[in-house]
Amino acid sequence: MADIKLQGSKMFRTFKTQKEEYKAGGKNRQYVLDKAVKFLTAKLPITQGDRHHFLLDKVGLTETEYLECLNKATNGEVVRQALQ
Repeated sequence: MADIKLQGSKMFRTFKTQKEEYKAGGKNRQYVLDKAVKFLTAKLPITQGDRHHFLLDKVGLTETEYLECLNKATNGEVVRQALQ
C-alpha cells in the first residue's frame, strides 16, 4: 500500500492519497512539517534538488512550507542570506 522512497529512507512514506489531517490546514500538518525538517538535515546520498522535488510533489508541501522548513533546517541561514 505504501511505497518507501529515497533508497530505503523511512522518514516519509508516500501513499496514493494523503489523509485530510495531514494536508495543508489539517490538525496533524505540523507533524509533516517537522518530519520535513528532519529529512532536509538527514545525511542521505541525494541532492537538495531531489529533496525539494520529493517534498513538493510526493509529500505535498507548498513552496512556502518548503522554504520555512529549509530555513528551520539551516537555523535561519536562508533568511540571513536573503537579507544581505
